[in-house]
This record gives sequence, C-alpha cells and structure tokens, in this order.
Amino acid sequence: MDSRSAIKLWSARTYIIAAVCGVTVVIMAAMGAAQQRPQPKPTNLQVLDSTISHDELIDQMGKFTNALGVGCDYCHSPSKDPNSRDMDFASDAKEEKLVARAMMKMTRDINGTYLANVKGLEAPLVAVECMTCHRGQTEPIQLADLLSKTLAEKGMAAADSTYRELREQYYGSATFDFSEGVLVHLAYDISEEDSKDALSLLKLNQEFNPKSSFNQWAMGQLYLSTGDTTQAITEYKRALELDPKNRRAKRGLEALGVKTE
Repeated sequence: MDSRSAIKLWSARTYIIAAVCGVTVVIMAAMGAAQQRPQPKPTNLQVLDSTISHDELIDQMGKFTNALGVGCDYCHSPSKDPNSRDMDFASDAKEEKLVARAMMKMTRDINGTYLANVKGLEAPLVAVECMTCHRGQTEPIQLADLLSKTLAEKGMAAADSTYRELREQYYGSATFDFSEGVLVHLAYDISEEDSKDALSLLKLNQEFNPKSSFNQWAMGQLYLSTGDTTQAITEYKRALELDPKNRRAKRGLEALGVKTE
C-alpha cells in the first residue's frame, strides 16, 4: 500500500470513529436530558407522604403490585383521553384504590401503635406489610379456607382438583401452606359431618406427604371414629413405623389393647 492509500484509509477510519463517537455523544446527551427532566409531582396522596420522591413512590407501588400479584391497572383507572395509554393515577374511581388506602392505614396503625409498644422486640423490628398477608394474592385467603369453601360448594372432587392445581402453581412460594398439617386439620374439622370426605383429604395428604406420621395417626383416629378398629390399628402401626416417637399413635394402640413395646 502506497503512502497516499494509507493516508486515505486512515482518514476514512478517523471519520467513521468520529461519526460513531458523535452519535454516542448525542445519545448520552439525550439520556442525560431525560434523566434530568423533572418528574410530575403526584397529586391526591391521602395516606402516603405528599413530599415523597418520584423514585420512592414508584418503589412503593412496586411493592404493592408484587404483594398482590397485580398490575397498576388493578387500583388505577385509565386516562379519560381515548388517545392516551397512560393511567389517571389521581383518580379515585376504582373501589380497589379506596380499599388499598384503608389497608395502608391499618398496617400503619399496627406498626406504629401496636407493635411499637411491644416490649422486648429485637432490632430490626417486625413490621406488617402487604406481603405479610397477601403473599401474591388479591384476597389473602388461607388454603384450608379455600378448600373448605370448594368442598361446601362443589364437592370433594373439585376440592381435590383445586388442591392439585394450587400445589402445581404455588408450591415453593409463600402464597399457600402445603405442609402436612393443613389437610389433617381440615379433615378433622369436617370429620363429624362427612367422614368419607375427611378420609379422602387424608389420602390426598398421604399422596403428597407419604412419610407423615401425623397424617397416618389422623387416619387411625378417623377409622376408629367410624368403628373400624382393625384399620385404625393398621394406621397407628404405620404411624409408629414412620416415627417411633409418635406418642399419640402409641396411646391409640394401647387404648385398643395392642402392645407397642
């Protein structure tokens, strides 16, 4: 390559680099201008501090949506402008927003009035938040209550399907408690009215918690209440096999004249 060609190539490279850098500078300048652009001041804040910063407000709203598993449109109304996709954040048209305000006041009172006066709490202090109860649900219902409602309205088959679907979707999260005791206590609650459904609940629990001595003991109790002592003994023995220290199973067997030693 002769000297003239080298100079032309160097000039072309210099021009390209300068052009790219120029575009970068323009982009960076535009980003800086966007970041420096003042955010609109929130209006109609009735519970939150009216001096809250834009970033703090957005962070707080993010906690709400995460706790309830919803989007902004759950509480906020769309803009009245048909050509706008924005939300009318100041509007009080939706009932959910009014409920949210009441819940915010409630948690503020719990934390500021009641927990603040509990002596002996170590730092950091326990604080009640939306996530404390909601855990990703709009309505903070417990698993046992949901299954009990399903049982009453749709029967055991629907309750079984509901439990499986909820477990598939939420197991491993804090939304529902899938520990062994939930179905045991629910079965106990309904056993006097419907021992068949109670047994179905315990068998469902056994499927997902096959090593639960507590569940096996509960099955023994249920069979005993229906007069089936033979099956009750079988279940008590299974409970002891799973947990030799299960005193309730031991007492159940001894009450039926079965030695446990």
